[in-house]
Parts: sequence; structure tokens; C-alpha cells
Amino acid sequence: MNRFFLIILTIVSLPVVSCIRNDIPYPEIDAAITSLDADGAKSVSISTDIHEVVLTLEETVDISKVNIRKVSFNDEAVAASDPIVGTKDLSKPLTVTLSAYENERSWAIKAEQPIERYFSLSGQIGGAVIDATNRRVVAQVPSGIDLTGMSVSSIKLGPEGQTTYSPAISSLRNFEDPVELNVSYRDVNEVWTLFVEEVEAAVSISKPDVWTGVAWLRASGIEGRDNGFRIRKAGDSEWNEVGGVSSDGGSFSAAAEGLAPLTEYECVAYSGDETSEIVRFTTEAAVQLPNSGFETFSNAESDKYYSFYDPASPVPVLQTEWWGSGNKGSTTVGSKFAITKPDDTEKVEGKYSLKMESQYVVIKFAAGNIFSGEYGGNVGTAGGKVRMGRPFTLRPRKLTVWLKYKSGKIQQRTLGGYPDDDVVKVGDNDRGIVWVALGTWDCRKYGGTESCPVEVNTTDKSSFFDPAGQDVIAYGRFVTDHDMEWTKVEIPLEYVSTSRRPTHIIVSCAASMLGDYFTGSPDSILWIDDMRLEY
Repeated sequence: MNRFFLIILTIVSLPVVSCIRNDIPYPEIDAAITSLDADGAKSVSISTDIHEVVLTLEETVDISKVNIRKVSFNDEAVAASDPIVGTKDLSKPLTVTLSAYENERSWAIKAEQPIERYFSLSGQIGGAVIDATNRRVVAQVPSGIDLTGMSVSSIKLGPEGQTTYSPAISSLRNFEDPVELNVSYRDVNEVWTLFVEEVEAAVSISKPDVWTGVAWLRASGIEGRDNGFRIRKAGDSEWNEVGGVSSDGGSFSAAAEGLAPLTEYECVAYSGDETSEIVRFTTEAAVQLPNSGFETFSNAESDKYYSFYDPASPVPVLQTEWWGSGNKGSTTVGSKFAITKPDDTEKVEGKYSLKMESQYVVIKFAAGNIFSGEYGGNVGTAGGKVRMGRPFTLRPRKLTVWLKYKSGKIQQRTLGGYPDDDVVKVGDNDRGIVWVALGTWDCRKYGGTESCPVEVNTTDKSSFFDPAGQDVIAYGRFVTDHDMEWTKVEIPLEYVSTSRRPTHIIVSCAASMLGDYFTGSPDSILWIDDMRLEY
């Protein structure tokens, strides 16, 4: 009887159990690609805002057969609707759907493949105009030259080592009329048209790209002649030769160095005995970063830590925050966990230096740091947000800084993560870093504010700063993995363009280079002092 009762009870209970709902919500994850590696990719740009990956390929790569070696996502739960790794045709966008739990997001993987192209004739003026869209080349020569006896000095209209031409380049002599040229590489066959125009002016100078201490000069003259530039201060009678002229056919360029800030100059280009018109320009100002000796600080934000500005300062630029640190996040559990502070015992000039001391804060590693920007807040107990960048429109050549470093060993509890291309392990030396970047970051794209446009969320690797990003104009860094006494370090800035003007500057220093990954040593300390921009 008891056995029968138990069977009845079990049967009755089954519907009740089956009606229990699973009310535990799935995590809200916006599935994203955080990294992608491919053979022949010069750079990879990932935008989480528009859910797009753009590969810039070497010109010799077959865009229809791109080998994607590796892809990473922002969460282990993310899966792709189709395999991403493998050989892919990227002559058109590859679309995949990423899913995580119940969330889906469509992503596009695209490729661009810029091809370097050039063309020049003997006696050509300046550089040829290459119109890749319409497959046209326009070259200019001096008026009166014999167009039936020309010779091609250089040509490249397709990928290096893969391009053939018909008719043969050596047979091209007569350019009285446009010349059609068949250009072939891989499975591509194109017909280009070559035009030669006669012009009266033998030499012309372009508008210079003018910075604070240098002007970048460009001009067009006749190939084979003595081509160059002369410069002088406005009002002077004597011209000075500009050195370091580089020539490419009839185009030539140079950097006029050692110029004074906010000074008017005159410049001419010459080709043989002929000169261009005079161009006039005024150099830009030389401005230093606010509080770059870190002599000003206060408890304006909290009595738990120092902020590197002072509302009571008589100097207006020192009354508001320009430098931010992780102090606001690390001191939520106590003032003893302040990671960035002034130090009057170690210094090069003034009364103080800045001391950045990495620490293990209860359950997380925190790197001592300072950066141009502001702390954006904690992300629960998992990490934090920082907003980087301050308005800045000048173009310095380098950043100099005095620094001292004590490198600790990475411990098991302070080994959080690391980039795919920078593997570290327990026992490795920690690394200190100072880096600087200039760019045109838009806060609507990078998640920050007008004054601090680039937001980095340490729980989201896709938000980490990319030195090769499309909005970066200049970048430079210094990294050390060993103890250093006070040393003056020079960090040259490498520019991708002399004409683009930045809107913001980012300067970032950390006692632990991989602090964003919660990796480093609690024994690492970085001191900096007397930071300067050189123009």
C-alpha cells in the first residue's frame, strides 16, 4: 500500500515540477569581435559602434583568397553563424551573425587594398596625377618639348612584382595623343589612358604644412634639374638654403627645420635657374601641458586621495582637472589604496615628482597611473572606465620626461590577462610605460565626452586604445622592464600626415603597462617629473 501511495504521489507531482519557470535572466552581452588576425593584413580596424572589421591588405595579397588565422570575441559564450577562420573572399563584405545567449548582432568583415601607383617621364614637371577610379594618368611637361621623343622614367600601376604592361613600356615614345596601356595582374585586366600636357610654368610651390618649429615644403619642377627651396624670415634680405630635399621625378619636398614659434617666413622653390612665386606663412605657438611638473594638487575631489589641480590656484589653467588617475576607483575601499600621489622625496625639479605605485586592491590589481582625462567610474567590482584626451591642436615633434622606475615581478594573483601578441607569465618583469598620441577622436564614436572623447572600459577589450586607429595622427611610446634611476627620456612622435590637424592629445603613464588587463606587479613604482613637449 505504501509503495502504491508513493507512485501516485510521484505522478501527481510531475506536472507541478514541470511548471516551475526558469526566472534566472541570461546575461546581457552585445556580442563583438575584439581581435582578428589575417595573412597579409597591414592593419585591422574594429568598430564596435557600427559592428565592422576593416582589414587593410598588402597590395600583393589576393583579396579573393584572404586567410583569416584567428578571431577573438568579447565573451566565451559568443558564437558565429558561419566559421570566420579560414580562406575567405573579401572582395565583397563578409557578413556573420554573432550570438550570445539570446542576443544576436550582425557584423561585417571588409577589406581594403590600397595600391601604390606612380608614373613619370623624362623632363616631367612635378608628379603625375593618378586617377585610379577612371584609370587615367596625367603628366605635365614644359611647353615646346618634343612629345614624339619622350621616355618613361618610372611606372607602377599595379601590385609590385605581379603587374605586366602591353605594349612594352620601352616602346612608349610618342605622347602627342593619349596612349592606351593594358595593365594586368592576377585575374585583373585593366586599360589605362596616359595623357601628357604642356604647361608654361616650370616650377611651382604648394601651400606648406606649417607647424611650430618646422614647415613641410612641397613643389613641382623639371625632373633632372637642380631642384630645391630657399627660406628667410619676413623682412630679411638673405635667403637660406633648405637641406634634405627629396625628389620623386619632378616632385620634390623638404622640411624647413629650426623655425621660431609665431614668426612670419618667406619661401621659394627653384628648378634650375627658374624660381616659383614667394609664399608667406606664420608658424604656430609652442604650448606646454598644464601642470606638467605635477607641483599643483589638492583634495578637491576627496580627502582619500590627491587630484592634480587646485580650484584655489591663482593660475586659471590649474583650477580645473586636466590630469586624471585611477585614485577614485582604487580608494573606494580606503585611502591607503591611493595609487597616484605627489612625492617630495624623489624629484628632478621643483618640490615634487609624481609617484605611481601599483597595488593589489582587495580582489583586483590596480596599476599606478596618470593620464590626460578623467576617471569615468567603476564597473561594479569588475573594472572601471576612464575617459582620455584633452583639447589640443598643435603638432609637437616629441615628448620629453624625467622618470625613475622600479620593476616588480608579476605574481599569480596579479596575472589577469594580456594581449594575444604579448604573452606574459608569473615571474616576468613588470613594465612601465609612457605614451602620447594626437588625434581627431569624436566622442560620439569613442564613447567619451567633448573634452575627453575616448572612453576605455577595462571590462571590454574592444574599447582599448588602438595606436594604429584611423583617427590617430601621431603616436610615440617608451617602455621599460628594468629598474632605472632618474633618466631624461625622449619620445619621438611618428605622424601619419603632416597636413592633418589634431583636436585632442592623450598622454598616459603607468607603473604597469598591462594594467588595463589587471596584470602587473604590486612592487612596481614609476616616478615622473618635468614633462615637456618639444616642437
